[in-house]
Amino acid sequence: MATSKVVPLICCLAFFCLSSSIISAAKSDFFYLTLLWPGAYCNGFSKDCCTPTTGEPAEDFFVQALETYDSATGKIVTNCNSTCPFYINQLRKLIDDLFAYWPDIKCPSNNGMNQWKSVWCTYGSCSNLTEVQYFQQALALRGKVDLLNTLTSNGVVPSETTQYNLEDIQRILIAYLGFSTEVECRRSLLRRDYELYKIRICVSSDGQRIISCPISMRKTCGSKIKFLPFSTNMLHDEGADNKANPLKMPSAKSLVM
Repeated sequence: MATSKVVPLICCLAFFCLSSSIISAAKSDFFYLTLLWPGAYCNGFSKDCCTPTTGEPAEDFFVQALETYDSATGKIVTNCNSTCPFYINQLRKLIDDLFAYWPDIKCPSNNGMNQWKSVWCTYGSCSNLTEVQYFQQALALRGKVDLLNTLTSNGVVPSETTQYNLEDIQRILIAYLGFSTEVECRRSLLRRDYELYKIRICVSSDGQRIISCPISMRKTCGSKIKFLPFSTNMLHDEGADNKANPLKMPSAKSLVM
């Protein structure tokens, strides 16, 4: 009887160890550069968008993350370093671009550093890049693809009312970037319209080259989508509240000098 109880226990332990080794063996071999369109973010579920404490961001697509993926499994790879040091001083030469193109516009107003640390620890720790390389490459790729100019120069301009054919947007992206992009949409709760929310771009594991996507994402768009406008006027200014608050958060720039 004792033996019959021991065997299943050994099997369970062996299975647990095998499963653990498989999970720990997961390795990133490409990135998704995820670019967020704030027009959908601030018009959709997150109506409370605030001006960062560091000033107004660019009226453009924002970097959300350079996400690490395993092409063999098609799954995201995250949190590869439990300690995960993050040094804001290392990013001092990138700080103006981070304020402009990688802001955190959630309320309450903030300086973006918590977001950058979270992204680095979640994805950057699973890459082969240093902290500086990770942020530098993401920002450089955002500028290289120049999505807003690519779309508007081909007639897809932000509008409250116009609906665009998803196929037309995909055709534009393919012409400029090849089969490297995935379009993600949000659906308006009130109007039930599909809204362009994010564009994901497949990138090589060294963070330098745009590549054809080795996997496909779940489809989230209808055949017709809106490209809602965005301006910094849509952001709430919490300056009055900050002036009244003696615990106002310092800007990131003051911490990298």
